[in-house]
Amino acid sequence: MKQPAIIVASLFAAALAACVFPAMAADDRIPATAGFSGNVIFGAGFLSLENNLVAGNKLLGVDNKTISSVNASPQSANSVYPMITGEVRYTFSNGWQAFFGSSVEDLLTLDFSQRLGVRKEWDRVGVMGLALMFSGTPAEVWADPYLVGVPRSDTARDANGLRLDWWRMFDSNFFLQARSRKIRINNEQSGTDPALGLTPAEISSLRRNGNDNLLTVGYRWFNGTSLWQPEISFGKANRDGNAVSNDMTMAKLTYSYWNNDWVLVASGLVFRQKFDNANPVFGQKTDANSYALTVTAARRLTMGGGNWRAFASAAYGRSNADVNFFDIKALGFNLGLQYGFGAQ
Repeated sequence: MKQPAIIVASLFAAALAACVFPAMAADDRIPATAGFSGNVIFGAGFLSLENNLVAGNKLLGVDNKTISSVNASPQSANSVYPMITGEVRYTFSNGWQAFFGSSVEDLLTLDFSQRLGVRKEWDRVGVMGLALMFSGTPAEVWADPYLVGVPRSDTARDANGLRLDWWRMFDSNFFLQARSRKIRINNEQSGTDPALGLTPAEISSLRRNGNDNLLTVGYRWFNGTSLWQPEISFGKANRDGNAVSNDMTMAKLTYSYWNNDWVLVASGLVFRQKFDNANPVFGQKTDANSYALTVTAARRLTMGGGNWRAFASAAYGRSNADVNFFDIKALGFNLGLQYGFGAQ
C-alpha cells in the first residue's frame, strides 16, 4: 500500500498508540447516557529506526540525511519523542455520537492523523461511523530519497480522506473498515538527481502522489476476560508513478487480557507488498515481506477515582525487500499515562 519504509516505520508507530487498547475501544459501542466522554494519552518514547525514506515529523525525528550509495542498506537513527494523543466524544440523546481525535490505524503512517466524524448504533445492524481524516502533524519524507553524497531535504507528506467503520455487523462479532486517502508529497523530487541518469519517463514513474485504499475485515472473539481479534486487510496504492504503485495484503492477530487493575495487549502482523513495475533506479521491482510485534501493559492507578492508567509498550518491526535500499528495522519503547473521562 505504501513504500516499504513508510510501512515499517508505521508499524512501529502502532506502539505509539498501543495504549488505546482494543479491549477498551469505544468505536464499537455508544454510551446509553448523553454527554462528553473520551481519553487523553501522554508520555514519551524512544525509537531506533533503520530506513531510507522516512524523515519523521515535527515531533519525532528519525532522519538519516546523507546516504553514501543507493545500493547500501539504511543506517540506524535514534530519537526520543513526546507523545500526546486521545479522543473526545459527545453522545446526543438520540443516540448519535460525534468524535474527534486519533486512532491506532491513523497513527500508523507517522503523520499523526486526526479523525472528525459521527457514529450511531442501529438495531440488528451494528455500529456504523463515518469520519473525515486529515494530517494533524504531517509525516516528513525525503524529497529525493535517492540523492547520494549530500544532505537530503525533507518535505511534508499529507494524507487526507474518508474512513468508514462498521462494528458488530448484523449483531455479529465481525467488523469492517474501509479507508481511502489522497497522498500528496509537497515537494516531490524522486529520481531527479542527474547522477542517476534517469529519463523523464523514468522519473515520472517514481512520483508518490496519488491515492491509498484499504479494506479490513476482522472478528472479535470474547472469552471471559480475554479477547482475540484476527483481521485481514487488502490495500492498493494508486500513485502517479507505476514503480511506487503496489498491492498489499496483511494479516494481523491481537490478543487482549484485562481485569479490574490490569490490561495486557499483544499484537503481531505480517504483510506482503507487490509493486506494479520495476523501480528504474535499481532496474527491478522492490517487493517486500514485513512483520511487526507489539506488546503493551497498563495498570489502573488509585488516583483520580480510578480514571488514570500507567502504561508501557514495546514494538519491533522489520521489512525485507528485494532491494537492500528498502530494508527496514524498527525498535521502540513508550511510557505514559492515560486519563479516561465520561461513560466509556
